[in-house]
Amino acid sequence: MSTDTLLIIGAGGNGRVIADLADRTGQWSHIAFLDDALRIVKEGCPWEIIGKCGDFSDHVSSFTHGVVAFGDNELRSHWLSHVQESDLQMPVIIAPSAEVSMRADLGPGTIVMPQAAVNIGARTGPGCIINTGSSIDHDCLLGESVHIAPGAHVGGDVAIGDRSWIGIGAAIRHGITIGMDVMIGAGAAVVSDLPDGCTAMGVPARPRT
Repeated sequence: MSTDTLLIIGAGGNGRVIADLADRTGQWSHIAFLDDALRIVKEGCPWEIIGKCGDFSDHVSSFTHGVVAFGDNELRSHWLSHVQESDLQMPVIIAPSAEVSMRADLGPGTIVMPQAAVNIGARTGPGCIINTGSSIDHDCLLGESVHIAPGAHVGGDVAIGDRSWIGIGAAIRHGITIGMDVMIGAGAAVVSDLPDGCTAMGVPARPRT
């Protein structure tokens, strides 16, 4: 039996999906959560919440690996730094139905959800979420804590800065550069570069101040 144990920070829906994916790999002898809300675990959910996020230092020695599951990029980035500073290893977790090129480079703590695709030459920083049914085409560069929402599609040679969010069903044209802390609205079509810190919506997507 494996001696690897996994601590997941964030027990919301995203966290439970990650726990479910991790459990299916058979790698972990124990999986548990930290969550400030101390949520009531839904019926049939086999993973316990052992404390609040602020209790991280009290629990870290009991686990070999850790991931941060918050969908919110800023919050995920904050807790990612705590995990990076600890002795925990940050695994890459890939759903069995996802397609990830052996020539892609996924940063530690990156999660690839069911039916997602990551193609040759793509690289991600730590703590990225490639969500359900999304795609990252060839030679893309994603910074730290980027979230590609369900059904979003990123064309080849796209660069996306730290903590940026690509909304559900959005499409990013080949060769586009998106800055840090950018929010792309659901269904948007990004056909030109976007600066740091903007929100862009519509077809074509335009920055809003």
